[in-house]
Amino acid sequence: MNLTDVLLGEHVAYRALLDEIEEMASFAGEVAQIESAMTVLRTEIKSHAALEETLLFPALEQHLETSELFAEMRADHQQIQFGLERIEEARDLNEAIEAVRQTLGIARGHLKNEKVKLYALAEEVLSDETLIQLGEAWETAYSVKHG
Repeated sequence: MNLTDVLLGEHVAYRALLDEIEEMASFAGEVAQIESAMTVLRTEIKSHAALEETLLFPALEQHLETSELFAEMRADHQQIQFGLERIEEARDLNEAIEAVRQTLGIARGHLKNEKVKLYALAEEVLSDETLIQLGEAWETAYSVKHG
């Protein structure tokens, strides 16, 4: 299993969850429903980001002259986490909905950047064998985290 294929597969699931959350927010759904979906999203994105940063980034580092791309990805990860915290800490539904919209916008942009920048780079500079080994490492880490 190729790591970039796995990560792109996760993106499909995240986009579906983002769409679901956005729909709940647009209809001023129950705060509890939105928070529940956001909790799932937070857990999955935190795991996704950690695995990218521990598996993919180190494999790519030797192929880059600067760490600017990694800094951009890490900053996005932090902004998304901050946005998710803002949603949890919202004092009312309107504040929560605004935080949801901002966070979803950041998350969607980040997913696109990962695909066109980070994963494209990985497929360009890493061998198929390396991507498969990283995919196997992801599978091991994922099974440990998710039982």
